[in-house]
Amino acid sequence: MIFSTKKIRLFFVLFAFVSITQLYAQKPSSSSTDLISDIESVIIKENNAKKDTVALKKRLSFLKKSSSKKSHILYHALLANGFSVFFDKINQRSEHYFLKSIEESKKLNDPSLIIWTQLNYSKYLYFYCQIDKLIPIVLKTMEESSQIDVSEMILPEETFKFFGWIMSTVEDNSAIGYYKKSMQYMEKPSSESAGVLNAIGNCYLRTNDLSNAMRYFNQSETIALKINDSVRYAKILGDKALVYEKKGNLKDAVRFLKQDIFYSQKFNIDKNEMYASILLAKILLKLKDTFQTEKILERAAKIASSKSYYRSSLKEIIELKLSILNGKNPEKELMLRRQLKQIEEYLLKTNGNTVLQRSYWLIQKEKYENDTNKIRLQLEQGEKIKGILILISVLTIVLSLITYSYLNKKLQTKKIKLENDRLLFEKKLNDASSDINIYAEYLKNKNKQISILENELEEIKNSSSIHLEEKKVKLQEILKSHLMTDENWNSFKREFIKQHGDFYNTVMENFPELKESNLKIIMLQKLDYNNYEMSSLLGVTIDAIKKSKQRLKKKLGDRYELLFEIIDYK
Repeated sequence: MIFSTKKIRLFFVLFAFVSITQLYAQKPSSSSTDLISDIESVIIKENNAKKDTVALKKRLSFLKKSSSKKSHILYHALLANGFSVFFDKINQRSEHYFLKSIEESKKLNDPSLIIWTQLNYSKYLYFYCQIDKLIPIVLKTMEESSQIDVSEMILPEETFKFFGWIMSTVEDNSAIGYYKKSMQYMEKPSSESAGVLNAIGNCYLRTNDLSNAMRYFNQSETIALKINDSVRYAKILGDKALVYEKKGNLKDAVRFLKQDIFYSQKFNIDKNEMYASILLAKILLKLKDTFQTEKILERAAKIASSKSYYRSSLKEIIELKLSILNGKNPEKELMLRRQLKQIEEYLLKTNGNTVLQRSYWLIQKEKYENDTNKIRLQLEQGEKIKGILILISVLTIVLSLITYSYLNKKLQTKKIKLENDRLLFEKKLNDASSDINIYAEYLKNKNKQISILENELEEIKNSSSIHLEEKKVKLQEILKSHLMTDENWNSFKREFIKQHGDFYNTVMENFPELKESNLKIIMLQKLDYNNYEMSSLLGVTIDAIKKSKQRLKKKLGDRYELLFEIIDYK
């Protein structure tokens, strides 16, 4: 995925800032071993928090009442975890408390808490597949963890295990090293050690080292059976099935996967059942058993549809269903392809392959920059650095000239394309049998075009050429035409009420004082629009959106949180 010039500049600025800060910062104070063990005991106790945030607040009240700033940090971090379990999705409350715990640990300048709070937030992002947002935080946390003694780390076994997960996700060979390091601090035998051994086996499986993969799977299985961990045992069976599949022993692979599914259903491990079912379906297709495949995929599809963060698995299921149909049922196939397209668009913005590739690129870039910095420290001062600066200056001038020439040619065709796209979507909106999904697609495309137009205008604004002024005026006219009109808003509102009537009625019954401007913000919030998307669509600044929300909060007072609970659940 190609990064914009602004994002690349921002990345370098942030990287330079972090490097300079680390260079000149005073050596932070370290936590005592006793305090770390106390913190660890509280964290472990809250690891299996239930969906009851009220009970959680009461349970953690001793941390909030404490005079220790470290206790307050722990309170916010664990409260963030509680809201994550309660909402079971990315949510504003968790985000607020995660970021607050990180910010306060940095103010306190406690490396142990800085690393743990960042890791705690990273696990949340990883679980809900926010890989693109996750990677920069993990890279920073890895660097910081290498600068302190392991004895000063909070739950080092969990820390290194998570680093292993991340490196496995981007297929980095350092994953095995992190996993083995985490084993050094784990109780043996335990579910955790069995899980890590299983993860190491998967790393070897990915590189087709089947001998080592099976060796670690067997070690993990031995521990799982010894401690009666049926959940882990079920997952190991599924992983062993993959080894047999790669060896060409499909019958044994099917047998192991069926056992995996049996245990997963018995212990209500929906996620593992879904993964095992997809693997089994693929093997059954190789064996030409389409009847069993269809039956298994139906069950897997129900699980995959239950959570938004299972959509990558739902994509696999739909693709398998399409391969079974193979033109036999055009109507059903068309419906599946429409569903597949919607999922692919969602994945491109969250945890799709494009995002993973970009995240992997970030890791490679980080490694490259670290290596470059080491080499740069060894270079002598003088002519070499001057030569590099001259070369950069020349390249910058050449790049500026090329960019100017390219933009000058591109603007005219861009203007025509954007206008045609706008007319096309306007026609689609009028001709279609409208529902809220069509409007959502229409508004999303408007936002994309508004963003393109704003970027084009920004590039013209930064240019000193007077010849582009006429093009600037024309682009501004097109931009104005893309903003939401009162007519379009009224149409959108009618379709929104058709699909979310219960939500709309509940809001109006509980908050009759809301104005039309408030309803615009609330309806777009319901459709998961962020502040930037709202501002682009409504033709106002992000600050205006924020102020509207602040005024709404002031108007509703104590009922403001009730409004957002209705938005989350209705």
